[in-house]
Amino acid sequence: MLLERYNKMMRENAPVNLDRYAKTKTLQKLKGRGLFCGMDYVGIKELIPIVFYSRFYHSLNTAYTASKITDNLSVILAGLVHDVGTLDFSHVNSFKKGNQLKQDSDELDIKSIILRDEEFLEYLYEDRVDLDSIVFPEKYPLIDKEIPCLCLDRVEGGILATCLFWAHTHSFEEINDLYNMLCYIDNLNGMCVDTMNPRFQNFNGEVFINEHNSNADYEDFFRAINIYSEKLLSKESRYMMEILGLTLRFYEDMGVIDENVLFDLSEREVIDRIMNSRYKDIWVDVTNIESVKYGETGLSFISKPKIRQANPLCMGQMCLTEIDGISGTFYRELNNLWDSLEKLDKPITANLSNATVKTLEKYRKR
Repeated sequence: MLLERYNKMMRENAPVNLDRYAKTKTLQKLKGRGLFCGMDYVGIKELIPIVFYSRFYHSLNTAYTASKITDNLSVILAGLVHDVGTLDFSHVNSFKKGNQLKQDSDELDIKSIILRDEEFLEYLYEDRVDLDSIVFPEKYPLIDKEIPCLCLDRVEGGILATCLFWAHTHSFEEINDLYNMLCYIDNLNGMCVDTMNPRFQNFNGEVFINEHNSNADYEDFFRAINIYSEKLLSKESRYMMEILGLTLRFYEDMGVIDENVLFDLSEREVIDRIMNSRYKDIWVDVTNIESVKYGETGLSFISKPKIRQANPLCMGQMCLTEIDGISGTFYRELNNLWDSLEKLDKPITANLSNATVKTLEKYRKR
């Protein structure tokens, strides 16, 4: 019920219908990929999402939200396809490759995937949309923009979905209020801004927030951003991403899976393949970890992942400003984040069987 209400909120009053594209094999494949990087399958209660929120719904919701802001179908479809190259377990694949700080090693090329889908290409032809105009979502600041800016991918898949489905900190009504704060501006013509701020130089568009459109205020939105950041930086999240990455490396080395499998099969099908192998005990042990602690015993990691934080632009009194210019909470919550960052130098560990520690530790050293 919660998922249905959330999806309805995203699609409500959308001026386009994306059902044709959603039914293509390119999009349907995303139904088996969770947004939260394998956390649907772990044993730590606070990491388990309350629903399985797939990359399919995340992609649709990003696109439908974009359609309420722009009538440019290329931008809308760029939002729809921005995750079609994602592998099972998403950013775990970056941890698997030792790319925790950037987390850009977990997607295949969007264009090559769509070129395999004749139905999708037919719809693009009918809608007079050039393929090259949708396969680089980073061209459109509405869809994708570097931190600390807001974009629809970061707001929907990061902040809102995390607070509602993963962190369990917000009700649907609270998320709806945050959603209603979202606005977008293409340029700064006629706007009062701090021209010395590098952020406003060469400005090319950005999602911003406006508390006058909602029952929520700027403090509420920053609280949600902080929850998103803290969740990803928690010792539990960092440890499970590290250990799952290492576990996938092990299964690849054992010939149980490979990158093609991680794209062609759903996450459940990959797990079934693992569970039908002679090495299933490793997966069972890892996904039954119940708690994580600071320490160097067993299989420990010093984990420093990508910092996901945002300092959104917001509408002040007749001007556009960064949220730290009007939010006292910003500084307090940001200090909490810096406290968390200091703990990234501490090793984290969990209870694993000696056999699993021996297997994965030996493999990690190779």
